[in-house]
Amino acid sequence: MKRRAPRLPLLLRCILAVLATASLSPAHAAPGELEAKIKAAYVFHIIKFVDWPSLPADALQLCVAGNDGVTQLLVDLAGKQVKDRPLKIDSDGSFEPAQCQVLYVGRPEKRWAELQARLRGQAVLTVSDQDGFARGGGIVGLYPEGGKIKLEINPDAARSANLRISAKLLELARTVP
Repeated sequence: MKRRAPRLPLLLRCILAVLATASLSPAHAAPGELEAKIKAAYVFHIIKFVDWPSLPADALQLCVAGNDGVTQLLVDLAGKQVKDRPLKIDSDGSFEPAQCQVLYVGRPEKRWAELQARLRGQAVLTVSDQDGFARGGGIVGLYPEGGKIKLEINPDAARSANLRISAKLLELARTVP
């Protein structure tokens, strides 16, 4: 009897197909602009495949550290529904990292080591496009490869933060120690 491979939900397949096939430098958009849009879309959709031990009833808080093209686009996501809650964006830098459910660390942000120390043991999903982010203790890193943006996930960092990442998302990412 032939065994069929598990099928990914249609929504996940569609999202990942669009993101994975998007070229980083089409003629109609500046390379940096399209790359930033793809990364911001990844951040938004990754949230859907992570489970927290508990979430606030009123809103899911996405905190943004740094100031670059991706962080600017994340601000535009305010109010979008995710996990049956509106997304609240805190980008002014005055947030307490442990109060965030998601922390995006922009490429130019230099405080990652300080933020990481303050997040130890907290249920905060950390995401960044900084080089080596997941290998350096972050949970989800975005990296370019072959003209596409790909994911790397640090399962140990996710476990330390008491977060559960969907097996479907883990199948699509490179895992790092």
